[in-house]
Amino acid sequence: MDIKSLEIYLSLCRNLHFGRTSEAAHLSPSALSRLIQRLEDEAGSQLLERDNRRVSLTPAGEIFMHFAEDVLHRHAQLRAELDDAPKGLRGRLSLFASVTASQSILPDVLSRFRAAHADVHIELETGYAVNAAKRLAEGIDVVVAALSDMDSRDYLSKPVRSIPMLTVAPPESMLAIGEQPDWRSVPVILPSAGFVRDSIENWYSKQRITPNRYSEVAGNEAILSLVALGCGIGFVPELVLENSPLREKVRILRSGPELPAINVGFCTRARTFERSPLVQAFWGMIDQNTMRDRLSATQAGFS
Repeated sequence: MDIKSLEIYLSLCRNLHFGRTSEAAHLSPSALSRLIQRLEDEAGSQLLERDNRRVSLTPAGEIFMHFAEDVLHRHAQLRAELDDAPKGLRGRLSLFASVTASQSILPDVLSRFRAAHADVHIELETGYAVNAAKRLAEGIDVVVAALSDMDSRDYLSKPVRSIPMLTVAPPESMLAIGEQPDWRSVPVILPSAGFVRDSIENWYSKQRITPNRYSEVAGNEAILSLVALGCGIGFVPELVLENSPLREKVRILRSGPELPAINVGFCTRARTFERSPLVQAFWGMIDQNTMRDRLSATQAGFS
C-alpha cells in the first residue's frame, strides 16, 4: 500500500470514472483495475461498486478514502519537515472552483502561492458552484464557494467578496417581458439547489406566488444561455454576468426580487486544515488577498 497507489485511489474517488482516472495517472484501464483490486485485497473489503455505467464508493470505500487522505497529509507534513530547501513545501494541493471563480477570484492568490511554493503541484478542477460541498466531501482540499452553502462546523471558511444577485431577462424582441413582469405567469429558470435557490423560493412564498418554472439547472452559465434564448427570466450573480460572453444578449431587470448578496470565499474541511501544511500555506496567501478584495467590493458598492 504505497503513496502513489493511495493518490490514484483518491483521484478515482473524486472522478468516479475509471477512464479519466487511468488517463490522468498514465495507466491502462486494466492496470488501474489491478491496482484497485490490490488495495481491496490489502484492506480486506470491497472499496468500490462498479458496472459498465457508474462507479460508487462502498461504506468501506469511504472509510478507506479518509484513511488515504490522512496518510497523504501526514506524508506531506513529513516531507515538509525533512526538506532542507528554503521553501520546503512539496506535494499536491487540489482546488475546485467554478469557471467564473477561476477567472476572477483564484488567479491572484494562486499565482502568489505558486511563486512561494514552486514544488507544490496544483490540481485545479472546475465545475458547477453548487457542487462545491460535495467535492469537499469527496476529498478536494480547498474550494471556492458561496459560503452560505458551507454552513457547518466541519468547514473552515475565508470570505473574500460579496456579490449582488441580478434578475436577467431576454431581449424584448424574443420574449415580451416588460420592466414590471407578471411574476405569476412569467417563466423562470431556477438554480437546481443552494442558497440562491432557497432565496428565490422564499421571495415567491412571501409574495404568495407559485413560480412558473421553465427549467431548473445547476450552472449560472446554463441559466444565462436559456435566458438569452428567450426561455424566461433568470437570477445570476453579478460577477457571473460580467464575465460571461452572453452579457450583451440579456438585459437586467431592475424591478426583480431583492435577493441577498452571495458571500463568496475559500472553504476547506477543518480537519484538512489541521493536518495539511499545504492548505495552511495556501490559507496564508488568502489573508493577503482578502483585504484588497474587500476594498474593491466596498468601492464598487458591494458592502
